[in-house]
Amino acid sequence: MARGKSRLWMVILILILALLGAGAFYIWPHLEGNPPQVALEKPLKYLGKSNTVFLRVSDQGSGLSWVRVTMLQNERKGVVLNQAFDAPGAPVASLKLAINPLEMGMRQGKATLVVEAADRSWSDWMKGNLVVQEFPVMVDTTPPRVSSLSQIVRINRGGAGLAAYTVNEADARHGVKVGDRIYVGWSPWPQQPNTKLCYFAYAEDQPKGENIDLWAEDMAGNKALQPLNVKVRWKKFRTDVINLNDRFMNKVAARFTSLIPPDRQTSLAKFLWVNQDLRQKNNAKISQESLPSQAYQLWQNTLERPLGARKAAFGDRRKYVLNKEVVSRSVHLGQDLAHTERSPVKAAGKGIVRYAADLGIYGNCVILSHGQGVASLYGHLSAIRVKKGDEVKRGQVIGLSGMTGLALGDHLHFSVLVGGVFVNPTEWWDPHWVKDNILLRFSEAGLPQPLPPAQQ
Repeated sequence: MARGKSRLWMVILILILALLGAGAFYIWPHLEGNPPQVALEKPLKYLGKSNTVFLRVSDQGSGLSWVRVTMLQNERKGVVLNQAFDAPGAPVASLKLAINPLEMGMRQGKATLVVEAADRSWSDWMKGNLVVQEFPVMVDTTPPRVSSLSQIVRINRGGAGLAAYTVNEADARHGVKVGDRIYVGWSPWPQQPNTKLCYFAYAEDQPKGENIDLWAEDMAGNKALQPLNVKVRWKKFRTDVINLNDRFMNKVAARFTSLIPPDRQTSLAKFLWVNQDLRQKNNAKISQESLPSQAYQLWQNTLERPLGARKAAFGDRRKYVLNKEVVSRSVHLGQDLAHTERSPVKAAGKGIVRYAADLGIYGNCVILSHGQGVASLYGHLSAIRVKKGDEVKRGQVIGLSGMTGLALGDHLHFSVLVGGVFVNPTEWWDPHWVKDNILLRFSEAGLPQPLPPAQQ
């Protein structure tokens, strides 16, 4: 009898242990002790008038229970977000925070963005694991002030201009806005960090009457716009008519056989792809490659005009006609100059080589950066004598003229770009234009030319 009772108690004990083990197996994961992880998509230092901040909160254990975001500044407190999550709890939450410090009663100065999040763990008496993370920020809702140092800036359609101005916040981004085009300015005077300059263009494809403004944007995203006193001289460009035939179109297409998409079957379709699609792609590439620049002006006096007689001018409109119908159009964005075959091509000014390779319709091409967003381009070369990254002097041979790309005869295609936009090169060859449109800006503002420090 005693033996039977002993066995019964043993069975009961085993059952109790099994139940305890099963309970522990079920409960233990709910007691995990890892708090949620909190991260901002981008570092946050400043908050302006209106801010969009992306926050990522994750918990791969028991999942998220709630997230709360508040803003603290001395005795002031504002709630940005208070969100609960339904069971079983999201493992990851990507949250978009709309933060307006003024609406929460915040003032200019230091503040703290506080992110709290809890998971669904049964730890801490069912309260879950809690994380509290603080992000110090600076509240700045005051736009920067920008003021022109120039009187009247005169600019030609398709030409370049220069603005000198001040921005009261030295670290703010700044420049000139022409219509929808944004030109980024420079700070080349270390002793005067609030004094700026910006080269800009009135592009040949922009309509009359575009607004031209100085702009500035501070670290908090506050923006300022100030009208710039600019007079635009409206220039008309000539139009050339080019009659197409199969022989001409096939000759053009033959140079780009490896690039033309296979679905372009006819001679016209192939020509249109080269003249429109490839041209657009190449011009975008040129704009991109010309933009890396230096804060200082590397060129002096003028850009030197390459040798050769003019064969085509900047801004020339070209209409391509087939069977009395206009099938394509293009704009010539430089000067074509023909000298002797394979004649030496020299750098128009001191610069840094940003590109030296084949570039579609421009053939073998070199792009030089002359500083402050000013660049020159040399196309259709038969040979390239420099490589990317080289610093070249004015007059240094950088290649030989040729007929690569879309050139049907030996010549040099020469372009000037300002802020990635093609402008009329003839202005930059003219010492009177340089004096009236660049040097005058510096003398008006009482500023020295922004040459490299060793040359000032």
